[in-house]
Amino acid sequence: MNSTEDAEVNEACAVESLDRRWYLVAVCGTSLSVFSIVSNILISKVLLSSKHNHFYFLALLALSDCFLSLNYGPVIAMDIIKDRLKLRWLSNLYIQYVGPLLALSQTSMTFSCYLIILATIERYLITLRAKCLGTFRQCRGLSALGMFVLALMLRAPILFEMQIEQNPECIGEISEYYLNLSPIVNTFWYGTVYRFYIRNIMTVLVPFALLAILNYKIVKILRAQQRSAQMFRFLSSDHKTKIRSATILMVCIVFSYLLANILNVGITLWEYVAFQSTQTGDAYAFYETCTDVTSVLYILVCATRLFVYYLFNQEIREAIKPLVCHSASAPRKQDYVTVTRSFDSSRQIGTEIDAVAIAIARRLLSSELVFGGGGNSKETNDSFVISNHHATSGDEDNDDTDDDDEIPHMV
Repeated sequence: MNSTEDAEVNEACAVESLDRRWYLVAVCGTSLSVFSIVSNILISKVLLSSKHNHFYFLALLALSDCFLSLNYGPVIAMDIIKDRLKLRWLSNLYIQYVGPLLALSQTSMTFSCYLIILATIERYLITLRAKCLGTFRQCRGLSALGMFVLALMLRAPILFEMQIEQNPECIGEISEYYLNLSPIVNTFWYGTVYRFYIRNIMTVLVPFALLAILNYKIVKILRAQQRSAQMFRFLSSDHKTKIRSATILMVCIVFSYLLANILNVGITLWEYVAFQSTQTGDAYAFYETCTDVTSVLYILVCATRLFVYYLFNQEIREAIKPLVCHSASAPRKQDYVTVTRSFDSSRQIGTEIDAVAIAIARRLLSSELVFGGGGNSKETNDSFVISNHHATSGDEDNDDTDDDDEIPHMV
């Protein structure tokens, strides 16, 4: 009889370790988090420089993603590792620290989402050529601080929603202590109104819908402007390329976020409709798998941002190359463009502004040759130096600040 009871106790205290969760969350997720840490440190180093201050929100996003990736191993992966290794001291240690780190991780995840929203709004104002763009850019630091405070208010209380309890039937076993929800979760105002409705709406549903709408509007406006050529008619081809590149980059970032969070939106709606069904039978295994895939997808998005930046933005790509490849040559200077051509050629060089400058220079030099008595004018092949609109990196930053009301020079 005692042996039967002991067997039942051992079975009740046993910890299950699934290979599916081990390879997906612990092995694959941890590897991605390590790569994400390295890549986001590199991104933040590039974007935090004064030369790229127009990528302010993306620089903060890289720092937030780096912090989130640092916490993935201790918070998410360690939950699987401790069950796999079956070490009692490791399990007890995990229970002690997971509450604060989980609250910080969730805050960082929500803050990253809000930074993407701010960057998308900024890109939308640039694409729309809105007059309020200058005011919005002056308040970027305040906006980021406000989003961080909001994320903290929505996610930090997770710390008070968990409590450590002891299982009297498993004294001395690995599952002696476990985490359980605190009584505050069962109250109406906190558990139902705040925790379920407000938090899920503000951190999952609203950001998803808002980013989808903004992304659609940006793509729609950009296509219309490309057809009518209204936006780029008075800009140099180089500046036009930078604006389009930065816009495409932002669209790709938002699109990757939407793909990674569509499963999370489905889980949230499932919990809203029938939460009890997620905790019973085969539905729980499917629910658990979906939550694991969601966490890995988010880390995958963080880890692949470097490739997205490198592929879709030439300015960031040229800044990253010297850091990755030590043998890379120095960045190409675009201070001046020297155009060499003979007087009898009719081919246009550069933009319309460049063509006007060349025509004026020809008229002046032709007059000088006629009235000044140049003897060998027919054999002369002259060179003209045409100054670009953005001569140096310092001038480009000044243009970004001064001309926001007319033509936004921010990429």
